[in-house]
Order: sequence, then structure tokens, then C-alpha cells
Amino acid sequence: MIYKKFTGLFGAISIVVLMAFWNVDARAGNWRIEPQFRVGVEKDDNAALSIRTDEEANISGLLLDASAEFKYSSPTTVFSATPRIISRDYGDPEFDSDDKFFRFNYRRDGKSSIFRFRGDMSRELVRTAERIDTDLDIDDPDEIPVDDSGRIGIRDNRDRFQFIPDYTYKLSSVSTLGFGLNYTVVAYDEGFGGFLNDYTDLKAKFSYRRTLSERNTAIYEGTYLSYDPENRDTANGYALNVGVEHRLSEKTVLRVLVGGEVTEVLPGQRESNPVANISLIRRLETITLLAQYQRVISGGGGGSLATRDILNLNLTRRLNDKISAGLGVRAYSTTPLQGTIGIEERDYVQLRARFIWNLSRTIALEANYRFTLLQRTVLGDSANSNNIVFSLNWRPSRFSNSK
Repeated sequence: MIYKKFTGLFGAISIVVLMAFWNVDARAGNWRIEPQFRVGVEKDDNAALSIRTDEEANISGLLLDASAEFKYSSPTTVFSATPRIISRDYGDPEFDSDDKFFRFNYRRDGKSSIFRFRGDMSRELVRTAERIDTDLDIDDPDEIPVDDSGRIGIRDNRDRFQFIPDYTYKLSSVSTLGFGLNYTVVAYDEGFGGFLNDYTDLKAKFSYRRTLSERNTAIYEGTYLSYDPENRDTANGYALNVGVEHRLSEKTVLRVLVGGEVTEVLPGQRESNPVANISLIRRLETITLLAQYQRVISGGGGGSLATRDILNLNLTRRLNDKISAGLGVRAYSTTPLQGTIGIEERDYVQLRARFIWNLSRTIALEANYRFTLLQRTVLGDSANSNNIVFSLNWRPSRFSNSK
């Protein structure tokens, strides 16, 4: 059963994780706290992505963003926890929101194994939760979510919990065995008569990696998917992927995985689809580039599984000691599987530009521009919006036990 109210659990988990951080023996490793505050003004000329120009909501208002990252590290253990709240006040109750987030990451290295446990919890207004935004701070393609519904015109709150444990074991100097889970629970306050559906989503992955040379590593993966929307049939899927990770240079890695997935959409009804994950990551002293194409079978608030072709591109560059800039593209095409309901065929594109000017070591000015386009193929209609945010960022000196 999916519970609709996660607020108490959200706070409880946050407190437990932070208490664990505070109880760490400082003599065993290094800890630090890095707070960050942002105050700005935001303007959006079509906040709900309405297809009718006479119904476009042109809003503007104040944005407040506060977070603190708690970090601990020792020779074998790394742990971080980040609570965050983003408050938007437009003077309109339909769009005002207080979005809450909590993320943590735990990693422990053994002699021949690595255990990692990541968690991501949030409570957001559907307008900000279901419209995927380009995140220029993500430099790991596996951390980009793919669970949107596209139903941003609905006023509702969404609670989302995601837990990702994974374990890798080094069998020999050239081979590694891995196992990972991705468990997601999503609940909406109202749901609006079935337009939004609570659901749980479980993905299990087994992998085997074998080093072929100094530059090439072969990858074999098997995955299992279980998507369980409330008041609808559970859908299951199985996939096999093979590929290679090629190190173009010390700073650049290309990973190519291709395969196929068989999905049981309804009892006795199966569908086969090709899947893929191709990514290029380049990290230099002043430039970070992430380019990714994905073809996945996944579910969301629409209540059914769909095929998603996804393109992600993040490029950030430090122009000098004080100025940095970033460009991002997030695009996807969604196609419902045969026999599914609640998912419409649509295309989505978002372009983002960011400019940061560091006035001092702790204070910076930031400008963000987002252009978003949503097109529904079946109905032949489309909507777009322009979003601009100007903010003053303050990153105080961190607190730590380092001398």
C-alpha cells in the first residue's frame, strides 16, 4: 500500500541521518558543513505550459533557496547529507510553493569490494516536480531522473522517495561483479481523478565487467523492472545489455550499452523494445562535459509504462577566476507501450543557460534562463515558456574539524 503522507517520515529520516553524522567520532576522519543561501527574483511567461495563449499564467516573484551539505570522510568511508528548501512566492496560491529535499550518499571501500547507498527524498509542487529541469550540477549520467509524467498543468503536491544501494566485488585483477537496486515510491496528495497515480518502481541490476585492455572494459548487464501503479495492474520487464567502456584519455570516458527489454504490460501481453545507454563524460580543469542518449522503458505518474528516448547535454566552463558559464539541453520523446492508458505521445525540450559572477570568495551573482517546449503529438498542440531567475548567492565559510 502506498501512503499519501510522507512528511513525518521525511523529517524523521532526515533527523536520523544527521544525528548519525554528528555522532561520528571526529578523530576517525574529517567532517565539514557547507551551507549555501540564495535569494532571487523569478519570472515565467507560461508557468503551467498552457497550450492556449489566453490562459497563459505570467507570474513573477521571490525565490529563496537554503541548503547545507554535511560531509564526513575517512580512509575507507565517505558520507554526505544535504537538506534543502526552495520557497517561491508569486502572490498566487496556485503557484506558490515550499519544495523540500533531502539527499544522502554513503560509500565504504573494502579490500576487494565497494558498498554505496544513496537516497533522495523530496516534497514538491507538481509544477516544479513533473517538469524536468536541466541540472548543470549533475556530472553523473546515472543520477538523472526519468520518472516524469508531463502533467504540469495540475496543482498538486508530490512526495518522492528513492533509495539506491549497490555493491561491487572485485573477483580478480580484471573482472568485477556488481549488484544494485533502485527503489522509488511516489505519492500525490490528490491525484485529480486518475490523472496522477501513486506508484512504486523497482529496478534490480546485475552486472559483470571485464578489463580487456588499458583503455577498454567489457560490460554485461541484466535488469529486472517492476512498476506498480495504484489501482492498476503491475507491469514487469526483463532486459539484457552488453557494451564497452572506452577511455579516450585520462579525462574522457565513452560508455556504450545496447540491448533489448521484454515487458509484460498486462497479464499475458508482452512487448519487446530495444534499449540503449550511450554517454560521454569529459572532466578537465576548467571544463566539464556530459553528453548522454538513453532509450529506456519506465513509468511515472501517468500510471503506465512508456518508451522514452532521452537526450542530455551539460557543458560548464570556468572562463576565469571569477566568471563561469553553463549550457544545458534536456530533451525526450515519450511513446506509450501497446495497450497502456494514461500516457500520451509527446516531445519535450528544455534549453538552459547559466552565468555566474563571483564577486568574492563567498558571494556571487547568478543568472539563469530556461526555454521549455512541450508538444503533444496526437493532439497536435504545443506550449512553451521562458523562465528567468536572477539571484544573489551566499556561500559562507565552511565549518570543519580541519586545522
